Amino acid sequence: MPHKDTLLAISEKVVDFSEELDALDFSDDNARKHEIRQELRKIADQTLEIRSDVKGDDYAYASFILGSICSILGFWLKAEEAYDEALEIWPDHVGLLNEAFEVQVELDNYSKAKKFIKASIKHGGETPDVLFNLASLQAHYGFKNEARITLINALAKFPNDDGCKELLKQLDSTTT
Repeated sequence: MPHKDTLLAISEKVVDFSEELDALDFSDDNARKHEIRQELRKIADQTLEIRSDVKGDDYAYASFILGSICSILGFWLKAEEAYDEALEIWPDHVGLLNEAFEVQVELDNYSKAKKFIKASIKHGGETPDVLFNLASLQAHYGFKNEARITLINALAKFPNDDGCKELLKQLDSTTT
């Protein structure tokens, strides 16, 4: 069981570093951004080492962590590879599906992104964020009528969601 505890601790560090990088997005603190990226690389190396010794859920968890790190660092193809490996074991893990979706958007792979977001909805239910992501994907690839329908349905369930309202407003202004 020591791997599970180690992987959990590693995962928490990755989340903390990701949040710190997000907070530094509009900062000029390039030295701290560099330090965080270096720490993430070290964590990735540690996770790769652990992953080589484990199977099953621990392997999936380690692959998920590696995908997250690669995604944060902008290594989209490596993130895709790690997420795909994790999804072989955890095909219905909503958090994993959502992160894999984001990578597919970055890779401009509409069909795989749509597959992941639909699976996320199937396994985790409809949330405003997931429906917004689906509608954004549809609109980006020119399926504006589908996007409008997705947003109208989202707003029927979540009438106070500002993101869905705004995207629908944008779509309506470009189609009239």
